[in-house]
Amino acid sequence: MKKIVGFALMGMVSLPALMAGGPAFAQEAEARRDFDIPAQPLASALVEFSRQGDVVVTAQAQLTRGRTSRAVRGTYTPREVLQTLLAGSGLRFQASSNGAYTVVQATRPSNQVGTGSISGQVIDPATGDYKRDAIIRIVTADGERRTVTSEEGGEYRIVDVPTGIATLTVSFTGYAEQSATVDVAAGETVRRDFALSVPGAAQAGAEIVVTGVREGDARAIMAQRRSMNITNNLSSESFGEVSEGNIGEFLKFMPGVATQNQGGADDTVRYVSLRGLPPEYTSVTINGISVAGADANEGAASSRAFSFEQASLSSIDSIEISKTISADVDANAPAGTINLRTKRAFDRKGRRIILSLNATTQSDLWDSRRAGPKEMGGKGRFRPGGSIEYSDVFLDGRLGVLASASLSRTHTELETVQNGWNYVPTAASPDPLASASLLGRVTAQEVSRFSTNVTVDFKASDALTLSLMSIYNRSYNLSDQRTFTFTSGARARGLAGNPAFDFTTQQLNTANTLTAGSNTIAKKGRGLTLVPSFEFRQDRVTLDGNFAYTNSRSSYDPLGEEGAVFNLANAPTSRGNFSAQRSESYQAADWMINQVSGPDWSDPASFNVSSLILNTQDGRSADVERLGGALNLTYEAPFAFAPVTFKTGVKLQRSTFDYENQREAHRYQYVGPLGTAEFLSRIQSGTPLSFNNSGFSYLSLSGSPNLYMPSNYLLGQLFRENPDHFAHTMTAANYYNALIANSRHFEEDTNAAYAMATSPLADWLTLRAGLRWEQTRTRSLEPDPLSAAEMAAAGYTVSPTTGQATTVEGIQYQYESRPRVARKGSYDYFFPSASAKISVFRNTDLQFGYSRTIRRPEVNVLAGVWAVNETTQTVTAPNPGLTPEISDNFSVRVAQYFEPVGLIAVNYFRNKLKGAFQVQEMTAQEFGYTGTEYADYLFRTTTTVGDGTINIQGIELEFNYSLERLLPAPFDGLTLRGSYTYTHPEEPISLTPENMVTLALAYRTGPVRLYLNTVWTDDRPGTLSSGTYDRARWDVNLSGSYQIMRGFQAYFAVRNLLNKPMYRMAPGVENAFGSAPDHVANYNHAGVNGTIGLRATF
Repeated sequence: MKKIVGFALMGMVSLPALMAGGPAFAQEAEARRDFDIPAQPLASALVEFSRQGDVVVTAQAQLTRGRTSRAVRGTYTPREVLQTLLAGSGLRFQASSNGAYTVVQATRPSNQVGTGSISGQVIDPATGDYKRDAIIRIVTADGERRTVTSEEGGEYRIVDVPTGIATLTVSFTGYAEQSATVDVAAGETVRRDFALSVPGAAQAGAEIVVTGVREGDARAIMAQRRSMNITNNLSSESFGEVSEGNIGEFLKFMPGVATQNQGGADDTVRYVSLRGLPPEYTSVTINGISVAGADANEGAASSRAFSFEQASLSSIDSIEISKTISADVDANAPAGTINLRTKRAFDRKGRRIILSLNATTQSDLWDSRRAGPKEMGGKGRFRPGGSIEYSDVFLDGRLGVLASASLSRTHTELETVQNGWNYVPTAASPDPLASASLLGRVTAQEVSRFSTNVTVDFKASDALTLSLMSIYNRSYNLSDQRTFTFTSGARARGLAGNPAFDFTTQQLNTANTLTAGSNTIAKKGRGLTLVPSFEFRQDRVTLDGNFAYTNSRSSYDPLGEEGAVFNLANAPTSRGNFSAQRSESYQAADWMINQVSGPDWSDPASFNVSSLILNTQDGRSADVERLGGALNLTYEAPFAFAPVTFKTGVKLQRSTFDYENQREAHRYQYVGPLGTAEFLSRIQSGTPLSFNNSGFSYLSLSGSPNLYMPSNYLLGQLFRENPDHFAHTMTAANYYNALIANSRHFEEDTNAAYAMATSPLADWLTLRAGLRWEQTRTRSLEPDPLSAAEMAAAGYTVSPTTGQATTVEGIQYQYESRPRVARKGSYDYFFPSASAKISVFRNTDLQFGYSRTIRRPEVNVLAGVWAVNETTQTVTAPNPGLTPEISDNFSVRVAQYFEPVGLIAVNYFRNKLKGAFQVQEMTAQEFGYTGTEYADYLFRTTTTVGDGTINIQGIELEFNYSLERLLPAPFDGLTLRGSYTYTHPEEPISLTPENMVTLALAYRTGPVRLYLNTVWTDDRPGTLSSGTYDRARWDVNLSGSYQIMRGFQAYFAVRNLLNKPMYRMAPGVENAFGSAPDHVANYNHAGVNGTIGLRATF
């Protein structure tokens, strides 16, 4: 070897380690092998490279003199190692046909001096989908190494490439990594398209041909690897067929996601929370745009949480959950963001039409009883639905159009058994636990969801793309909530027998022991989102912007939609004693109730009502509107030490919130000719309650299983047919509650600017840092009421306690004679963020992330009316200037990626939130009141106090792996996915479990696809003040499909496969007379839902 070096110093370096020739040698040289070459003079590095790589290298001595090389450690091809050794040296190499390499000067003939560009697209020809997030590595003619990723439509572009031969390598998990060379000419753009193929597939020339078999998971993993944030990405097909197209049903199987269904009677997901924080701490966006999500059920108290009730999965391509955020997204995300990426025509090649027809069913539809909704409703065993999607590209690939529409309908019968336990012993009932009341309710519900999406993309030029996204959603929920409440009088009168399992009541003959109540819900939801946008790309500059309008409305209208009233304001009651028995388990809900005395409960004549007053309307409504725009500028700066991508932008947004609850304005009293007994008989429902799953049952004194229940539909019919028999009745308190106290209008302007920089400082290290500024200005419209003295001077009587008028006319004069006043607030903050990604090994990434975020207050504490108490001399007022909670979020993640498709990752997170929202008392001066009337009153309002509200930390473990390389056929089609989430808040958070486990099994063989998705939720706190908790539960979904023939597929989906109920448990109690362990407080059972369908793809 010394002779070789000496010969090189004499004029030519010839470094042969093994002399061989021919194609066989060249093929062997490209095989990967381990290298360990320290940084050293270039000449000696070439010698070491020749020895370790078993290749021949020649170089003139004057070319290597005075030059040094980088260190190379790892598994590479010899070509890759030589490119690294020569990087930045001004030298390049030439490969001969026999596999030898010659090092030459990087200078080129005069007609080749300069740089050019390379562009192209990456496609999966098996599916026709263009692949975004593909990794394209380039080694230029002078040995420079760069890495880029493909963007929307699978397009990539590399600028300022030195002229000469460049080598491109494309990689995408699950597909074969292959290379191609291009000849770059000065001032020209050379195009190289790649089509990905299965590992081992043959190549056709230099073009890469690749097909994928786990395309959805592969796309998600590549997006996750690319992101500088700590994210979880999943394509919309990752979990198979999702029941009813509900996005929440999809999200519940993702790591770190806990689900809630506030106000839901169908066990379906309406709200989700991330990393243990409530839903209002999570931001939901569509293509990065904040969307409005109104829910009249929760009202202004849940104005910051997004409800998935109106949304549909049909138009969604993939979902990205970011646990840490960067400066270029809104800061209102302490828990993280959920971004829904819509489908686009440029995502795929050519025309595609997908038509789907389906039918949903529910287990209770297969029994002989019809429980509604509507009188004797709930007929038929299936509810039809379907979807259609069309996408195509026109004008020689410049115009892309995608349009979709979907409709789903579901039926549910939710059985609820509530135990009204009393824990205060008396002489008549000294036991530690006694059943004070038993409630049995059936909620029969029909839900329909319609969604349509139209997305248009137009490439006005090679650099400029114009887009328009439009989404319209509509939902309708018809729900009959009918309830029997049995009152035992346990503590006052005592019970004969065991007060927890088997007892007989001892009520007086005058005591009401049964209440029959019925509510009819007709909830309408509508959402509209319009986003025109543009993107301009030119060399190293990208300018993009958008204008966004989004509106969501939610309201209740049972009389207008169904001809039914909301309810009887006072539910009918009856008397009589009863016996109650259940299985001897503290979790049992199978109460058997038998009437033993009193008037027969199946006879309407046995019931009475204090007053025949109807709430003809529900009265709740919510309207949320957002209007804004954003502009972003990105510049890729080619610094000598490393490329740096700078990004800056501005955003303006106005949000308007309107909430109403006018129920008390729609009260009518019956004044017609019918007596109470005759009236109740006239409106008796013929639809029985069905408790098939819980085992809850009852019999009247005569042995009838059909107890009296009023019908809101018959009430509505009576009201509409005989309007003269009803008198509008509304007290001053009713008017105030309906039109003053529960009417809120709130506006919020958010102005933002940011700057951030991202740089791959080395092949193994990428850093990002940014700073965002957000200014928030609020405006709340509130009544400007007249004082008690002014009212008295005007001749109106006022309450000495509240200072309010005692008549409707007085309330109108007091609160509406003067225009509403605008109360304003303003605050602004800076939000730093930083992240780092370290490639520990080729397929191992270590990430660190930090971001500062906020949670803005709910509208119910920002807007409303002043409540004045003259007796206590206090004023309770909203606080439109209330500042937000501040959250510092820290995350660490290490992920190992596997081929063909797989990953295993460990995440640690910690959130520290400062600034609790608490009601505080202060003087008028401290509050900012400048008037004289209440100058000596105490003001009560919500303020931000204290250092810490929530400190929470946790760990997430996740894995996703295809077993095709580990198992023989037919088990090689198995894919496993799962996660474990441990969440530990310093103080308990309602509905936040400490432990969660998800496990998904996917199987494919031939035309068959099966998906089993499960999530186990540990015991989680319910009502913190009482110590109740939701019992641990397995939620299991099953779905699958069968390819009938090319382009035609049959599919199915089953939700709650194990038919598991939900238990709200109460903690155990004991006293001197005994003890009781944890026991069921609420039992809910929604049955099993199923979907079957056919899908055709053209």
